[in-house]
Amino acid sequence: MGMETHDSAGLLRAFILNGEGGGSPIAWDGVHEWAPQAGAMWVHLDTEEPAAEEWLRELSGLDEVACDALLADGTRPRCTSIGDGLLVILRGVNLNPGADPEDMVALRLWIDTKCMISLSRRRLTAVSDLAASVQSGTGPKNSADLLTVIAGHLLERMVPALDDLSESADTLEEKAVTGTPSELQEELADVRRQVIALRRHLAPQREAMNRLAQATASCFDDEHSRTVKLHADQVTRYVEDLDELRDRTIVTHDLLSGRQAEAMNRRMLMLSLVAAIFLPLGLIAGLLGANVGGIPGAENEWSFLAVCGLLIVVAALQLLVMRRMKWF
Repeated sequence: MGMETHDSAGLLRAFILNGEGGGSPIAWDGVHEWAPQAGAMWVHLDTEEPAAEEWLRELSGLDEVACDALLADGTRPRCTSIGDGLLVILRGVNLNPGADPEDMVALRLWIDTKCMISLSRRRLTAVSDLAASVQSGTGPKNSADLLTVIAGHLLERMVPALDDLSESADTLEEKAVTGTPSELQEELADVRRQVIALRRHLAPQREAMNRLAQATASCFDDEHSRTVKLHADQVTRYVEDLDELRDRTIVTHDLLSGRQAEAMNRRMLMLSLVAAIFLPLGLIAGLLGANVGGIPGAENEWSFLAVCGLLIVVAALQLLVMRRMKWF
């Protein structure tokens, strides 16, 4: 349930879990009045809103180090234990209208035994999925479950983007054999850019998930660690798929470059042959056209035709020699 009214600026979603998979949505008043005895709380904040930062720094109970990490401008996927809690930063594909999926959205998370606090600057579908499951009564039962479930939603939302990239790579491989290289280079560059951007974020996310699976925080038990380990293995497969896509685009690029080089070589060979043929012809014509005395046939009317015939014979002989030398 979204809560993006003027009365709850900065608070995008907030629930108190009932421990059975459901939860009750609350506004800022409910957040301020919440006590751990009421059940685990999930608060999702908009980091662009001053009210969110004010609550986080002054009323959430988190220390300054955790607040600074959650509100930092630049983020990188990671997992860090701070006291009894965990600071986790993950990224999800950007599925907002008009956005590029590789422009991944950072999701900053704080989790302890009492609550989970999440922050993002842009809309994440994974957060909407988690909220819907809580409202339907099929969601997490505690704060650690919240983390493992939202991490799973983030990974699920990456599958369509990776499938689209794989399909684009397949299409380019087919076109590379018959298509125009100059037209395909731009499409190939776009695919390579997306692959590089996604891998740049997923590689550290794999490390973050592995560290999370080994976390010893009191809010995490063996079952949560096993679930996160499965997520880490899934991220590893994604990174491996991106490595494969990167290698495939390199092969496609080499094929297109080879075709371009071959076409250029053919054109240069043709120009070289033309130049080689006309070089002796130009020499003969230049000598016979010199404005000095003693030029043969200068007084005969048929001399011009004789010279033309000579040039034709010389050109034919050159072509014959080049053919025998397999120049073309």
